[in-house]
Amino acid sequence: MWALLFRRVRLMVVVVVLLPVVASLARRLAERVERQQEHPTFGSRGLRIVESTATRARSFLR
Repeated sequence: MWALLFRRVRLMVVVVVLLPVVASLARRLAERVERQQEHPTFGSRGLRIVESTATRARSFLR
């Protein structure tokens, strides 16, 4: 029982810490790519999707 509890707590801590990091990295990379190309690219759109998904997941966990 304790192992299951600690596993869930550890998972929640990892998710709470990693989601904002992933979202901010994806946003910064997308902005950098868009600045270089002067318009959205396929890669920057994918990074924006990653950012929005991480933001939605984070708001769901609140």
